[in-house]
Amino acid sequence: MKKSYLLLHLAVILAGFTGVFGKLITLNEGLLVWYRLLFSSIILFFIVKLLKIPTDIPFRGKIQISKAGLLLTLHWLLFYASIKYANISIGVVCYCLTSFFTALFKPVLDREKFKLSELLLSTLTIVGISLIFHFDTSYQLGIILGVFSSAFGALYTIYNKRLVSHFDTKIINYYQMIAGTFMLGSIFARISPLF
Repeated sequence: MKKSYLLLHLAVILAGFTGVFGKLITLNEGLLVWYRLLFSSIILFFIVKLLKIPTDIPFRGKIQISKAGLLLTLHWLLFYASIKYANISIGVVCYCLTSFFTALFKPVLDREKFKLSELLLSTLTIVGISLIFHFDTSYQLGIILGVFSSAFGALYTIYNKRLVSHFDTKIINYYQMIAGTFMLGSIFARISPLF
């Protein structure tokens, strides 16, 4: 039990520092996410090879994993954009909306009943964000980007949960990082030939 709590606290600390690093790094959010995806792909490649995890999964599985990877890429892009256009606090507060969107989207996608308690608790975050949105107009774009980031984050969480029951998590992450790297890279290649 102590090990689980330690891992949870470590994950929270690392997640918190993501926003700080995102603000400190001078790259725009697009390049920041692309480099993050690229380095993650390379590191996961060596992990998969080192652990001798087979990467030959059905093509349909690769497509499903890649779709979830694109959702994750959009989530990261909008999260870092939220931090860049507002500040770390706004980005992290908007990130908390992921639970609201999960409570909203999951019953629709999985054809389940809505859980009123989850929706009510998540609504408290919306109240807080709406107060900031109305009182300080300089953060409005950052808040809007953060809200969309959370929506994509919730969709990613829901779809990823389905994948975990069929594939090894390392393989899922590996193909998601590759899909995000290629998607973002191809967009940059069209925008700027020098990329």
